[in-house]
Amino acid sequence: MQRHPETEKIYLEIGFRSPYPNDSLKTIELFGVPGEKRGSGESVVSEKVKRFFDDLMVSKIFRESRRLPDCDFEYLKIWLYDTETTNKERGYRIPTIDNRDLKINPTTSASKLEGIYVLDNELTDREYERWKKNARSLFAPLFGQFIAPPDASSAFSDRSIADNPLVKLMKPAFEVLETMTDAVDPYARMKQRLFFNALIIQVD
Repeated sequence: MQRHPETEKIYLEIGFRSPYPNDSLKTIELFGVPGEKRGSGESVVSEKVKRFFDDLMVSKIFRESRRLPDCDFEYLKIWLYDTETTNKERGYRIPTIDNRDLKINPTTSASKLEGIYVLDNELTDREYERWKKNARSLFAPLFGQFIAPPDASSAFSDRSIADNPLVKLMKPAFEVLETMTDAVDPYARMKQRLFFNALIIQVD
């Protein structure tokens, strides 16, 4: 039997270039993206994970930036941030947040994102107000991208519930529902199992 090389879970940085060469925003870098270290020593992020972040976050930001005529953001760094994980447990470094940074609150309670923190750029007066307005306009729509459908499979993870005869009877229906959900939203399961609940963004 063929043996597959063992993989080690790691967190990587991936970059995206804007498909709109004439726009101000040129590059977005993501930090803390789940990857794998293969037996050969190569560190990679799967194509599915790349598409997930590109479709739900990166492409959305590039498109939104085109609609903001006075937005001069050129380069973004975005850290995937779980507020309940300690720095020691996280596996990668994140910037320190303080009260000078801009916090954008969720636009919907259904979002898996609980907050977006935009690091202070040390701007003042009108420049700061313009920067804040553009940051809110550009990043607030991301909350709507991370709304997960109900996770029917979670009902079967609890042994006491899974052994219930009624639950066993309904399991095929739940499986059909999950299949339909995957067909409508190919990222449904990834949203349900999201490992971060906030973003930290640096604007340059």
